[in-house]
Amino acid sequence: MISSISGIAPFPLLILLGIFFGISKIFDLQNARTFNLFIFYIAIPCVIFEAVTKSNLEGIKFGLLASYFIMQTVAGFIAVYVTHKFFSKTKAEAIIWGLTVALSNHVLIILPLSNIFFDESISLHVSSVIVMDSVILISIVTLGLEYVTRTKVDLYKFSQDLIKNPLIIAVVISIVIRVSAIDLNGGVVEAVTTKLAQTTMPVGLISMGIILSHHLDRLITSLTITISFLKLVFAPIALLIITGSFYRFNYPADFLGTFLVSLGPCGAFSLALCAAYDVNPSMIVRAIFTTTLISLIILTLFIGIISKIL
Repeated sequence: MISSISGIAPFPLLILLGIFFGISKIFDLQNARTFNLFIFYIAIPCVIFEAVTKSNLEGIKFGLLASYFIMQTVAGFIAVYVTHKFFSKTKAEAIIWGLTVALSNHVLIILPLSNIFFDESISLHVSSVIVMDSVILISIVTLGLEYVTRTKVDLYKFSQDLIKNPLIIAVVISIVIRVSAIDLNGGVVEAVTTKLAQTTMPVGLISMGIILSHHLDRLITSLTITISFLKLVFAPIALLIITGSFYRFNYPADFLGTFLVSLGPCGAFSLALCAAYDVNPSMIVRAIFTTTLISLIILTLFIGIISKIL
């Protein structure tokens, strides 16, 4: 248990460091936006590039990915309905809340944790969820936002914007390199992408803390409690039920990777969509922070127990 606590400790400390930077006005919201742009356009694409080009893709259990996607869809739709009907959010904001619940903060928290505590097979399934979310889930949610915010959806323009998405570009390039069997080991490209990918976690968590420093009040509300329940209780239980029903846990070691992602906090990518669709992010930031604190406690206990079993 002590090793799991020491391994997880840097994550909340980096968030607290960001809060300190924000309160002391060393960095402001504009700086946080710049950090987030760096993460979105450079760091996360490098994470995806590393995941696809270096992972043993033959080891992916696509049935487990399907189970995870079903869970995300169910949890996301419930979040959309609840926030729209019971918390009177607009359709656009409700859809972003749905993404906030459906996504886990897998890039900033879960993937680094899987690399610290588990072997490559676990990290592989965490990475596969990241790639799936980048290509499928975010595309579907963005199309939904276009539908509810535009008088007319221009599918051609939407397709153009989608193709320009840096996450999808990273997926396409890395797949081409993988299929072409281009060896990047020891080269300049590998060195640069590896170093950039390693910046994702510290820069992202510090940025989250900077944003949070402006929204430290009203952390515990009926909305954040509801979102925390959906993300950290309903979603993992739903994944267990779905996977057990379809696969009877035939792949327990592989399932551990996807289950680990379900224990992660709300996804911070929704903040980018708030900026794009003029939605106030203040409550979403609070929900992300609240679920992050609870999730880190759950992950500490979970990793401590699993480490003893494995």
